[in-house]
Amino acid sequence: MRRWFFLTTLGLAMAGGQALAPAARAQDRSVDQIVKDLDKVEMPKIDPAKRNDRAAVVEYLTKRQQAMADRAKLIGELYKKDPKNEKLVALLPERWQALLMAAPGGAPDDLKNELAEVSAKGSAKLKVEAAYWSTIATLRGAQGNADAMIKALDTFSKAAPTDERGAILLYSVGNQINDSAKQAELYRRVVKEFPKSQVAKMVEGSLKQLDAVGKPFVMDDFQDAINNKTVSMKALKGKVVVIDFWATWCGPCVAEMPHMKELYAKFKPQGVEFIGVSLDQPKEEGGLDKLKEFVAKNEITWPQYYQGKGWESEFSRGWGINAIPAVFIVDTEGKLASINARGKLEEMIPDLLKKAKTPAAGAGGH
Repeated sequence: MRRWFFLTTLGLAMAGGQALAPAARAQDRSVDQIVKDLDKVEMPKIDPAKRNDRAAVVEYLTKRQQAMADRAKLIGELYKKDPKNEKLVALLPERWQALLMAAPGGAPDDLKNELAEVSAKGSAKLKVEAAYWSTIATLRGAQGNADAMIKALDTFSKAAPTDERGAILLYSVGNQINDSAKQAELYRRVVKEFPKSQVAKMVEGSLKQLDAVGKPFVMDDFQDAINNKTVSMKALKGKVVVIDFWATWCGPCVAEMPHMKELYAKFKPQGVEFIGVSLDQPKEEGGLDKLKEFVAKNEITWPQYYQGKGWESEFSRGWGINAIPAVFIVDTEGKLASINARGKLEEMIPDLLKKAKTPAAGAGGH
């Protein structure tokens, strides 16, 4: 579960859907008539009491999609009729987002052409908006290609160097690529180019994670929340240690717990230890009781570090934990081997155990 939700627009634009009809040609209708029709298109609302009613949610989403399509079509008509209309600064980005959301295979040609046209002939503000949505469209089509994604970011940075959406784009692309060096480079750009942004504060922890791989993992001694025994990383040297950042309120964490138990039972006899780092709520809000109850009910036997301050807990915050579950793994020498071990433990644990038993190159030679 993500603590921060900066990427809503990007995420929505990258989602697939049904293609919208192309913009209608501006015929003899006046600008006023088009604007009046736009004002008549109301975005639907859902009754909060029906948010768990699947049929009601489907109906709401269907109506919302249609309303977005209707508005996008009318905005396109307005643009053709009066390309310098001042309302387009706010309306065209709405249209571009709707077109991207509705196109499952990437940006349609008519959208690409429109963005290029606005970039060349639009007002200063619209040129920035066109550059942003062109970047979103390019990123959507370049997923998995780190170099192409970074090139798209550079294009937007040149067009709008002070636009703080650039920080969001840098961070979102950094989260999507697997090259740790390039990931760190993007995060450092956030700090350098947008030092006062909220994203910059967030990536400081991410940079700490990336810089810490291969170095001794530092964790102060703590009292196991279940049995009050002291747990020390120093005492665990020689074992592979899995650090699981989680919480009882986290759906994915709870869903993965049965598999974590299977892995623990399988690998503990081979020299592996797990440590749970709980982001449950403060004690006065029932967080500690919920943790103890969950652990007892689900027969979880590894130590639990209850921090007591939820997302604001010092240890997890210091490691830049903005989403859970998050899983680190420490090798037998006490060095952080990976900050992205979630879903990979079945392969990583045996590999680290094997490396610990393999003599270093040249060792034992004559």
